[in-house]
Amino acid sequence: MDIKMIPPEDYCQVHQLRDYCFPNKYIGARREDFQYWIEHSITLGAYDGQKVVGQLLILPLNITVHGKSYAMGGIGFVATYPEYRQQGIIKKLMTAALLKMRENGQSVSVLAPFSVSFYRHFGWELFFEKLHYSIPKMLFPNFGKQLDVIKRMSFECRDNGLYRDIKDFHNLQALTRNGGMLRNNAWWQRIERRMPDSHLAAYFNSDNVAGYIRYTIYNEIFEIHDFIAEDLLAEQAIWRFVSSHAASVTSIKGITSSDHHFGFHFKEPQFKREVVQDVMIRIVDVLSFMQQYSWQEMQEPLYVRIEDSFCAWNEHIFKINKDGNVSIVETNSIPAMHMLALPINLFSAMMIGYLSVSEAVEYAHKQLTQELIERWQLAIPTEKPAFYEYF
Repeated sequence: MDIKMIPPEDYCQVHQLRDYCFPNKYIGARREDFQYWIEHSITLGAYDGQKVVGQLLILPLNITVHGKSYAMGGIGFVATYPEYRQQGIIKKLMTAALLKMRENGQSVSVLAPFSVSFYRHFGWELFFEKLHYSIPKMLFPNFGKQLDVIKRMSFECRDNGLYRDIKDFHNLQALTRNGGMLRNNAWWQRIERRMPDSHLAAYFNSDNVAGYIRYTIYNEIFEIHDFIAEDLLAEQAIWRFVSSHAASVTSIKGITSSDHHFGFHFKEPQFKREVVQDVMIRIVDVLSFMQQYSWQEMQEPLYVRIEDSFCAWNEHIFKINKDGNVSIVETNSIPAMHMLALPINLFSAMMIGYLSVSEAVEYAHKQLTQELIERWQLAIPTEKPAFYEYF
């Protein structure tokens, strides 16, 4: 089985494999969008002769980790034909993908798993608890009457100036939110192709965007796909706008983070909520990742040994100096009591802020002194990540 980059003359086979293995066939704008990402991603294929029998795409994206934007490989459209399964094809594709991402400087990878245990085996780990909510009309948020400055547009009837302001606001906020993703024009075009009926509404404070939502209205359901506000006043103004649709919609649906005290300031916050875990993260290149990391308080150097059976370049002992400089230590003379040792999946979840140090150590079935746990916890920012993009 040959694993290689799929050339343009075989792109039609990528479409065929995707359409066969996924529940809905892409047509129209969605097919155009998929074609764009085939052309602009690292598109790997497993070949049986001239036939593409397995594939995955590595989308060139980014993720903000504690204030730093990292090049990120978004793994998507992983598939093999049924008659070729159980032959290790996906393992070969994933191994090749990790090497490609490292070569391209993508030190982090994110994917949406069809099986958590399957991708955990390759070093990815859950890192975000997404809260789906549904608010019936009788419980719509009520923040009183106030004349807010709201400007609205849709993809079908675009206001180019407003659209530019919203996109700029989104990226400014993404840089300040752990787990945020900067959206370039290509990503906004993807959203438009996949959800052409979207509306966007922005709240303005002193002539500047202070919050926005992207939403659709179908079958009397007001569904929110983006909701970003810079403060509580902006959030309340947007909720006033949403609730103003009460005459034409019967429920509000959306997603937020389970770590956010969602609905706490609503008069009636007792509505349906469901927590979903559908994204996983992996550090591809530990040295590169930690060299860029926003280290916090350190009184003395820290040491960590990484266990990573799929990325030999990560299987080292790393030293983090008080100034944040990170290097590989070529010795095993460091006493275990002075060193953190973790598998790559738990290390990844810990470094992005999803797991505390003590939780990562416990799940890894390791022994570590309380003093060292506390030193590591002081060195790592504590903000929980929130990642809402889908690919």
